[in-house]
Amino acid sequence: MLMKYKIGYVDEDPIQVKKYQRLLEKDFDVLGYEIPKGLSKKKLLEQIYDSDIDLLLVDYLMTERGQLTYNGDVIAREFEKMKPYFPVLIFTSHSEDAFPAVDNPNTLYEKGNAKKMEHFMEVLKKNIEAYRTFVSKKKRNIDTLISKSKTKKLSVKETETLFNEQIGLQMLDKKNGEAPFQLLHPENIKALSKTADQAEAFIKSLTKKKKK
Repeated sequence: MLMKYKIGYVDEDPIQVKKYQRLLEKDFDVLGYEIPKGLSKKKLLEQIYDSDIDLLLVDYLMTERGQLTYNGDVIAREFEKMKPYFPVLIFTSHSEDAFPAVDNPNTLYEKGNAKKMEHFMEVLKKNIEAYRTFVSKKKRNIDTLISKSKTKKLSVKETETLFNEQIGLQMLDKKNGEAPFQLLHPENIKALSKTADQAEAFIKSLTKKKKK
């Protein structure tokens, strides 16, 4: 069965959400959010976090209709605090206004360019795949070191690397607090097989594929 990536699209205008659900349906499931007037940032961020997405697309200008008191750059910034390195793009028809407001101009994508849908879809896919590769590399490093530890004592440097890689995994999802596996301390490495299984489960929660 073919897989589709799942994109969360934050836009206070449901017409825009439906538009991009239609335009992107070939390769993506586009999820909109409930955005009633006066919705708090906290409630919106909770919706996003719980929606199990591969990439977040956020409309920049969300105060225009008087429905919200904050723009998309605020939501992108707050979500990135919860899940650093997660792919987030700010979607806008007002790039001149958005540019000074965003922390990273590389996250801006002009809505007008979306007429070239094939290119736009490639941008989305590459952002998602880059994140998956980033996370998978950490998993491979952990697996390699844990496998080695079963037959040979790790060096001080290797032990430090293993510790740092697991810290890195924990930092990918700060909202969860401590990652759901025992962090390894250089002076006390125990239960490595259990740690490997728990680390793998955590990885899957970050990068699992979505079914069509």
